[in-house]
Amino acid sequence: MKIHATSQITGAVLIALYGLPPLASAQQQADTKLESLTEVIVTASRRQQTTEEVPYSISVVNPVQLSNAGVTDLASLARQVPGVSMSDRGARSSSTSFPIIRGLNASPGAGGFRTFEQAPVGTYIGNSPIDGYFQLNDIERVEVLRGPQGTLYGAGALGGALRIIPASPKLGEFSGNAEARIGMIDNASDPSYATTATVNLPMGDTFAFRASANYEDLPGFIDAYGLMKLDGNGAPILANPTDPVDSPAVYTSKKDWNEQKTFTGRASLLWQPTDTFNATLAYMYSDLEGMSGRTTTSYFPGGPFAGDPRIIFPAGGDYRRFAGAEEPYDRTTDLASLDLSYDAGFATLSSTTSYFTTEGQSQSESSYTLYRLPQYIGYYTGTTLSPRFILPQVYGDRAHTFSQEVRLVSNSHPDNKFDYVVGLFYQKQTRDGTWIVTNPGSVDRALAQGCTGGYYFGAEFPDCIPLTAPGGVIIDQTDKQKFEDKSVFGELTWHFTDRGQITAGFRHFKQDFDDSQYLELYAYGLSVPAETRTSSASKTTWKINPSYEYADNHRVYAVWSQGFRRGGSNALPLVGPFADNPELVTYRPDTADNYELGLKGHFSNGLAYTLAAFDIIWENPQIGGTTPTTNFAVWNAKEAESKGVELDISSPLWVDGLSVMVSGAYADATFSKDYRIASTFGDIVGMEGQQLPGSPKVSAAATLNYEFELSNDYRMAMSLNDTYRSKVLLSNFGILGNAPLASEPMNIVNASVALNNEKWLVGLYATNLTNKRVLLSPGNLDPVTSNLATQSLINQPREVYVRLRYNF
Repeated sequence: MKIHATSQITGAVLIALYGLPPLASAQQQADTKLESLTEVIVTASRRQQTTEEVPYSISVVNPVQLSNAGVTDLASLARQVPGVSMSDRGARSSSTSFPIIRGLNASPGAGGFRTFEQAPVGTYIGNSPIDGYFQLNDIERVEVLRGPQGTLYGAGALGGALRIIPASPKLGEFSGNAEARIGMIDNASDPSYATTATVNLPMGDTFAFRASANYEDLPGFIDAYGLMKLDGNGAPILANPTDPVDSPAVYTSKKDWNEQKTFTGRASLLWQPTDTFNATLAYMYSDLEGMSGRTTTSYFPGGPFAGDPRIIFPAGGDYRRFAGAEEPYDRTTDLASLDLSYDAGFATLSSTTSYFTTEGQSQSESSYTLYRLPQYIGYYTGTTLSPRFILPQVYGDRAHTFSQEVRLVSNSHPDNKFDYVVGLFYQKQTRDGTWIVTNPGSVDRALAQGCTGGYYFGAEFPDCIPLTAPGGVIIDQTDKQKFEDKSVFGELTWHFTDRGQITAGFRHFKQDFDDSQYLELYAYGLSVPAETRTSSASKTTWKINPSYEYADNHRVYAVWSQGFRRGGSNALPLVGPFADNPELVTYRPDTADNYELGLKGHFSNGLAYTLAAFDIIWENPQIGGTTPTTNFAVWNAKEAESKGVELDISSPLWVDGLSVMVSGAYADATFSKDYRIASTFGDIVGMEGQQLPGSPKVSAAATLNYEFELSNDYRMAMSLNDTYRSKVLLSNFGILGNAPLASEPMNIVNASVALNNEKWLVGLYATNLTNKRVLLSPGNLDPVTSNLATQSLINQPREVYVRLRYNF
């Protein structure tokens, strides 16, 4: 444990806070009606508490904050909460992007295939675990639980948990709202727009129904060039049909290529026949479809195409992309849940049953990228090189997850010496992933050449036919996982004085994991047949959490908590040109020990604060990615450590209605021991002190809010929001000789102004107000293709939009 040195810092901060002059009177605080400063009740510890009473680091984001900052999904939420990060490649990469808290991640940024390992952060809608893509709509609040949450939230909450709390049906109330939004994104020709509606319907004295829906249409802002026109079989159309061997393709372009459309809807039914019992049945559905992503070909100077010098391409640019074919993607996600709750007086017995599915696929076109690896092109196009070579890749994934949790939570009372939470949890999950690569048209061209034999490295005519399966498939990988988790958990809190308490918690897991994968590398004549590998794990995680109210409304706490993730296996070729190390066939579970010390509280003038320091020791960290031999796999390093501090402050200021919220996080997440794993084309290496990928060391957010009455019926609300992220390392190892990349630092400003009364709201909003263009991934420079194969990931440009909302 290395946080004892922070005691002097926290003491100094405490003295400074007590020494601050009053910023606003208590009467001023009451008159401002600032939702951002009202006391928030959370259920992170499975019982209702204020955020100050929760004895560990937790942040809460309310709907007004979400709206003012333009937050629509988990990726945009992560930008607003320091200490939380997420690979923001857009909704297209939702199967490979996951939240990261306190830097506990060793896997590279999102790639093409879905993730094999369990995500390091648990994500929940209410009490139900969820995966996939959905938008945040009709939300009561979002609770961000920092640090390992292995006791109450189980495997997968290695770095923390995100709890999205939806608005609940209300008895005896007819209410709702409808909203329309229209705006413009810089570099886009068409407007963006969204529509949202919510209704709450009373159904007698004991039933209530609530439904909400959101549809969003985002236009593209990147123009595509180099697109080949394709026939019904996906093969390039010949510019000269009389020359099937050497004819160029027919090229076209498309403006505003990377469009996206999303629908998310949720319906819930509440039955509350008595004051002591209620049941809520809910269903959420999300549908996503779009084209390509936010990648650009910025460094290409223009000129002859490397695959066909007869074709002259224009120069790339900040909002231009070169690709051989369209790149569509889609995803559907749904969640059904049933929550039951019975108040027995001494305790509340509750049950959560849920079932969610997520299924999607995305296509990318990789022929331009393959030109940087000329030693492999012959396997895909034969010889001589086809002037209209195309290489579509389709990544698909599907997950089905059933979960059942039963909890008994003691009802809190000031006279209680002990409070407790006990529960049982069961989860059964199946996950499928597919990767299919095709080379349409290549075999037909080879036959037109007169080729009679299959291609091999160094082959010459007539051995020039690419080896494929029916349909032109050259790579086919399928991965099927089955996972079962049975666990029992509990927490006991002893109130040893009126101001002091200590909580001890545990969770015992029994897990079984099956993995069956096969890999067909038809182009290389290599096959890895399906083989089921099984693994099991039994683990107990612990938590000790004392806290003490040393002054009215001011608390100090300490935490030792553990996190845990399941292990698994990899399907790897062990012979042939892509043969890999047999030691990579399996990977072990990983565990994290979190040591945390914090202060939290508020003053009579309205200033509230939380300060936390942490040191996390991470054993056997799992790393998922592509090995130097280009195989998908998960492996273990030896040890990593994340240490840092987090600060949240909110306060009214000297003007009635003016308030500020400031938060920041520093997380130094590095390997704490060297590791080395052999691979065919270069070892996988991690060195002590090397930064872990996916998270910035420094992140901060500041929001200035000003609200005032224009008349008795109308209020004006203005907000200015600034978020900062230092650079992010995207990987900790190179692939095929490419050095690991890092993103640029990012500083994004958002602003809003809205006029509202009880019925109407009209507002003007801007995200990325200064139109800052940030390289989230700069791409590896490639002189072989004059950087035609160098693709850079960028953030979304400025969007300015108008909202009109009606409440009833």
